[in-house]
Amino acid sequence: MRPLLLASVSVAALFIASEVNAADLAVKAPRPMMVPAPVYSWTGCYVGVHVGWGWGRNRQNQATAFSGGSGGLITGASSSKINSSGGLFGAQVGCNYQFASNWVIGAQGDIAGADINGRNDDPGVPFIKRLIGGATIGIKSDWLASATVRLGYTGFDNRALFYVKGGGAWIHNVWDLHDTVVFYDPTQVAETRAGWTVGAGIEYALTQNWSAFVEGNYYDFGHGKLLAFGDALGVTTFSSGKQTVETVKIGVNYKFGGDAPVVAKY
Repeated sequence: MRPLLLASVSVAALFIASEVNAADLAVKAPRPMMVPAPVYSWTGCYVGVHVGWGWGRNRQNQATAFSGGSGGLITGASSSKINSSGGLFGAQVGCNYQFASNWVIGAQGDIAGADINGRNDDPGVPFIKRLIGGATIGIKSDWLASATVRLGYTGFDNRALFYVKGGGAWIHNVWDLHDTVVFYDPTQVAETRAGWTVGAGIEYALTQNWSAFVEGNYYDFGHGKLLAFGDALGVTTFSSGKQTVETVKIGVNYKFGGDAPVVAKY
């Protein structure tokens, strides 16, 4: 009788202990948790590099005046447009501030070395060209810079920034006059011109620090100025005319400082 009683008590004790342990495990088991993805913040400053291509439209003007045989003043003038194109490579630095959830405002400065060049027939001062013959004029824009503000709106989980920009711009040109109808000295003249620019683009955050962008820009540098004097039967002047440039750029930026990533809450 006693062994049977002991066996029954042992079985009951084991059953009770297993139930208690199961209850403890059920209480202590951790609940599954979802790790929220960080929300990207555009606030902060950045540096980067870009490459691209540019197209220019450049006008030039020439005028000559000399005394005629009867003592009167004879004048002549000509004007032409030179199309140019070429690559560019540069760097940019700027800062952004994100506000009202999806809006971003920022400021940026950039500069690029360029080889935007072209050449066209020199129309010459008409009566001089008839005497001397044809020739050419060349231009090369070797650097381009701008200081702009931009306004953008984010999308695609806050990682894409669609923006417009505008501000001041500067360009450096070298005109090649060695093969012109008129004899200019020096045969190369340079100018730095100021103007304005507008553009638009999209930038996408690849990581918390790196982003890539593509953008297009339009530049207007006004109507130019007097650059050189020449000699061809009289005094001749050479002036640069209206100049516009269009560019397409792609590049990358590295963002540092600013806000830490915001963790999405569930």
